[in-house]
Amino acid sequence: MDTINETRNKIEGLRIDLQIGKIFSSLGRSTGKIIDAAKQNLPQTDVTLPDDGVQIMDLLQQLREDLGKGQLDAVTNDELTAILDHLGSPNPIIRDKGAFYIFNDLVQNQVLSKEQLILAFDRLTSDEMLLSHINEKENDAVFLRSFSVMLISTLIYIDRAGETFIDNERKNKLVEQIALYITLENDTRGFDERHGWIHAYTHIGNVLDELASDNDLIRADKILLMSVLIEKYRRLKTPLIFGEAGRLAVYIADQLEEDDVYQQFLLIELREWRRSLASAQVRETAGMWNAIFNRQRLLQAMILNPNMAKAIVEYLEDSNDFTM
Repeated sequence: MDTINETRNKIEGLRIDLQIGKIFSSLGRSTGKIIDAAKQNLPQTDVTLPDDGVQIMDLLQQLREDLGKGQLDAVTNDELTAILDHLGSPNPIIRDKGAFYIFNDLVQNQVLSKEQLILAFDRLTSDEMLLSHINEKENDAVFLRSFSVMLISTLIYIDRAGETFIDNERKNKLVEQIALYITLENDTRGFDERHGWIHAYTHIGNVLDELASDNDLIRADKILLMSVLIEKYRRLKTPLIFGEAGRLAVYIADQLEEDDVYQQFLLIELREWRRSLASAQVRETAGMWNAIFNRQRLLQAMILNPNMAKAIVEYLEDSNDFTM
């Protein structure tokens, strides 16, 4: 089985082959082989969680008050780093309603400098945050991974809106890191009674949707990301039942509007997905049924999306492929 770096190298090679036109119709099969070969569900190791003590609580409260009064003009790099680190907190008050909300408020109020936006982008796309414990069994590092992806989507939007701090080198790294992240992310938990929202696959929909709208990103990269998503989604054996299918359908509809080539590729993927199910002879398991119902929810969300490409809707209606 492949290590994370071996999987990374394979994705880089596949990306090059796609860019030079060496592969297209068989891309899904090649992507699937990379996913299948990746070393995953390793024994869990200790996850280092951020200190949720009084210091971070005081910082978040002070920033919240200053923002509310319109009195916050800047934060230090150390304060920004502390906010980003606490995206990994299992406490939803600190992670979701604290660090996540505060970061978005800092961005919207233009408190962060261009250098700090770059600092945040580099940190969020690092292996340390985006791939933390990702090839291990279900673990608490998922909070850091999932919310890093969500904030990456915010930064992509801000960059496209006019800040322009994501240069070509960073954009190149972003595509490869997101492709690698999706390849390896197995945690499909939506909402947890103790820890709040996890929602990794909803956040994946967010970041892919932002990249779909990036006019500077070449078609080959967008096709690669769609391929990785579909092939990974096919292989998930735990349920996605907290609205992820609807969010992913929005991304797919938006991407298909960009060019007919995306519709052509998706039709290849959908037909292959259906064919593989029809020919499969497997023992009934909970994982098998989770995969089948995950697929049903996604196809239903796609056909119900008013912006979905006509060719996709017609295929689903003609094949009756979205019902059980």
